[in-house]
Amino acid sequence: MNTSEIPASIQVRHALPGELACPRCAGPVGDAENGLACTACGASYPVHDGIADFRCHRHDYYFNPVPRAEMEALTRDAQSQPWERTIHRFLDRVGQNPEWFDDLVVDGRYAWQMFLRLPKNARVLDLGCGLGNLVKNIAPNAGHVDALDLTLERLKFARLRFQHANLSERITVLAGGDGTYLPFPDSSFDCVTLSGVLEWVAADDKLWNRGSTRAETAKHAFVSFFDKRNPRLAQIRFLTEIRRILKPQGQLFIAIENRLSHCYFGGRRDHHSGLWFASLLPRFFANLYSILVKHQPYRTYTYSIGGYRRLLRAAGFPQEEFYGLTPGYTQLAELIPLQRHDRIWRPWKAHGVERWKRSRNFVPAYGIVAYPETPGRPSLAEQLAASLEQQLGSAPGTACFTRFQVTGKNKGVISGSVDGRPVVVKLPFNEAIGARAARNHRFLVEARQHEELQAYLPRALGTGEILGIRYYAEERVAGHPLLDELDAGNGMRWFDAATGFLEAVNPGPRQGKPEVLTAEMFQRQVSAPLERLACVADATLAERVDGYLRRGLAGLSVRLGVVHGDFGASNVFVQSGAIVGVIDWDDSDLMGIPALDALNFVDSLYRGSNRHSSAAQVISRLARWDGLANEEKDFLEKSYRRCGIESIHHPAFVCLYWLRHVADQLDGDMIYDKPAIDERITVTFNALLQRSHDG
Repeated sequence: MNTSEIPASIQVRHALPGELACPRCAGPVGDAENGLACTACGASYPVHDGIADFRCHRHDYYFNPVPRAEMEALTRDAQSQPWERTIHRFLDRVGQNPEWFDDLVVDGRYAWQMFLRLPKNARVLDLGCGLGNLVKNIAPNAGHVDALDLTLERLKFARLRFQHANLSERITVLAGGDGTYLPFPDSSFDCVTLSGVLEWVAADDKLWNRGSTRAETAKHAFVSFFDKRNPRLAQIRFLTEIRRILKPQGQLFIAIENRLSHCYFGGRRDHHSGLWFASLLPRFFANLYSILVKHQPYRTYTYSIGGYRRLLRAAGFPQEEFYGLTPGYTQLAELIPLQRHDRIWRPWKAHGVERWKRSRNFVPAYGIVAYPETPGRPSLAEQLAASLEQQLGSAPGTACFTRFQVTGKNKGVISGSVDGRPVVVKLPFNEAIGARAARNHRFLVEARQHEELQAYLPRALGTGEILGIRYYAEERVAGHPLLDELDAGNGMRWFDAATGFLEAVNPGPRQGKPEVLTAEMFQRQVSAPLERLACVADATLAERVDGYLRRGLAGLSVRLGVVHGDFGASNVFVQSGAIVGVIDWDDSDLMGIPALDALNFVDSLYRGSNRHSSAAQVISRLARWDGLANEEKDFLEKSYRRCGIESIHHPAFVCLYWLRHVADQLDGDMIYDKPAIDERITVTFNALLQRSHDG
């Protein structure tokens, strides 16, 4: 692909005046015949396929789990095949490693951007951008993003990612980072991000690997601890250079492990050296330990909260804010503000071992926002609080947030209160999740017209947008998720309560007479979700599912009504033995088959009480009527009668329930998750179809 074929929004434009600088002398860089050149020292820099190459000495550097030749082939093929196929190939090559899945696909891991203090049209640099997932996520909320990395092959992949996901954003892709200077003039950026980068800046073996024998190499490795090659000094120089290119009111964000993470006390090896307890040791002894065991020095320094504070201040960052990231900045599930005094955050207090794991000293990783000067702008979270106060007519300063969680569905959930009123704020982190969050909000607004539902549903409070990040606010329901109460055998007692809720959602007299499943209804209930399934499933399997459902549902009459779509133990809230609320109506259907919610509930209770069972085992059990407990059969029969269905059709409706359930999941990350597709689609549907054949 030549440069003319790259969309203008993600081309590496030739340097505009004052936009780039020479990494050797910091002089201005401009156009040259074969790329770019420094007008001060004359150094030239080539442009490879639209990517300006500012590397100074590490031209052959390659950091990537896929071998270079295979990565080049993968990137080349990506230009002519669906992006999902490219992701699948990469993940196949790394053995479906969940950390690389997180790095390639998951958008919720960047929920920390709510703590940034970005101006409108901010210029952001992702330093060490890797495969480009962070850039892809932050670009819609910035005016211009620069993506810089030392591995050219990763940048070529990232550029294709941006073509796929960021056609309307301004992104510049650059190779570099190994020069005396970063290739930008002073005061260029409103924000620089370092996600999993700072600990690696001193890992260049050219800084210590100078011996011709193992003994000489060990000597240089030992001596490098004491001179200017010391890793901490290298990190200070690196951070000082970042300070140079930041605007005075700019900010640096760092995502990095905690040296004293509770995980390192026997739970796992050090992330970077691979050595047990290495990060906990004094540096001198960790260095000797690494030289003896791995024949290389210990150079991937991480720090405690106090150590990071001292490091940043030595580099010219006197102000900082710390956030705990758990279980890490990958697979992120929760962000914990660690400031002792914060205007809007009042984190909830855990107890026992959990309190230790969540403490400021022992959290697994930190998100650090550091400032050259006292920040003058509110964070996005503070702007969110102010917007909520205004929407609810509350006085300024009455919003308070207690918990910031990230779900497996790329959605942030902030719990708190406004003027004493309990609220939940939902932050969708991609377009597909945004559409679902909007559907939930519309349903809650419309449902207020139905008195029988008001006791169960959270009240929609409002929606808005903060620097391109959409939010949806609703009242927090009372109680706690039913899932928290489940253990082996105790789910059966909740069926009466669930029956009461389902009857409130769809009262009998309002439902009317059963209707024959017309072609239009079949298209909406079966064919549409089957089309999504066919995108990832074997074509023969999709055809078999289609045929089975056509035979099993042909000519049936069904009462349609309101369907929640994910009526499981995570979304059902209980208190004192009663259901007091049901949340997350993202998959709601006003003209659906209510019996599917009953099947969802039975499935969820069993999975919640038997958490090691596979999807195929659980759904196969659910489809076998004679294998269900009497309480389960009674509950399902009541639901079937309300819908005008005979229980003889139970296996077909289990198949339909599971089809719609997994089709909704394909709107999220599961479309990239081959192991999940194999388990939840291929294996499970084959088991269902085989059982129907045997029956």
